[in-house]
Amino acid sequence: MRLALSLVIVAGCACSVLAQDGKPAAAAQPAAAAQPAATKGIPVPDMPVVKKTELEGGLIAEDLKIGEGTEVKACGAVVAHYHGTLKSNPSKVFDSSFERGEPVAFPLSGVIKGWQKGVPGMKIGGVRRLTVPAAMAYGPQSPTPDIPPNSDLIFVIQLVDSLQTEDLKVGEGDATASSRCVAITTYTITDKDGKVIEKHDASDPYIWVPGEYQPINAGIEGMKKGGKRKITVPAAFNQSNPQLAPSRPQNVPLTIEVELLNLRNLPAPDTTQGC
Repeated sequence: MRLALSLVIVAGCACSVLAQDGKPAAAAQPAAAAQPAATKGIPVPDMPVVKKTELEGGLIAEDLKIGEGTEVKACGAVVAHYHGTLKSNPSKVFDSSFERGEPVAFPLSGVIKGWQKGVPGMKIGGVRRLTVPAAMAYGPQSPTPDIPPNSDLIFVIQLVDSLQTEDLKVGEGDATASSRCVAITTYTITDKDGKVIEKHDASDPYIWVPGEYQPINAGIEGMKKGGKRKITVPAAFNQSNPQLAPSRPQNVPLTIEVELLNLRNLPAPDTTQGC
């Protein structure tokens, strides 16, 4: 298991978008089948700081490159490369998607507080170095022996893409949807050519549960009852269980238009820090 599942992603936030690390036994290839070539690592960006910002709690954000794409909002969802080292020993790498050559897709509501506060404001294509104090990382309860308790951490983050949302109608309910909500919705999913892939209208609303489909779980966060939203899903964020949705294409960009009819927020696990 890659460390990202226990390190960057907080325990209890089992996001289907990260389930690509393994394959079910039933999907195993015959011994004679050709195996895909291993993904090669890519260099970690190393360039002069163009902007330095001191944030709350001693968190320091240093922009190495200002992106030109969409800006990430608080509690957004991103596709990113990252490289994690100890502040006390910068040569000690405890996890790196750059070394694996594959970015990771995740909602900010499921990561350490240093990322929740330090990633928003980045734009697609940007590179930022975060110096995260232990209190905004793991404190005394490290998830791995590679990170001593009460360690300050350094992350170099390259923003590859993000889940984008556009409110078509703002809801008027009292409750605001969290990433851990049971949501009753109508929705239409279309591909890049506008072809309808999946649809549930008012005569057949659908009930979503936490962890079922991350683009919905992350995309409706912040909505209120009666609201309508357009969610633009990057290919890397489009992961779901094919047994639950066999007709839904994977690893391709999609657009979802959703109306939130009702919701019920579930209590967050004790390990989830939230946005």
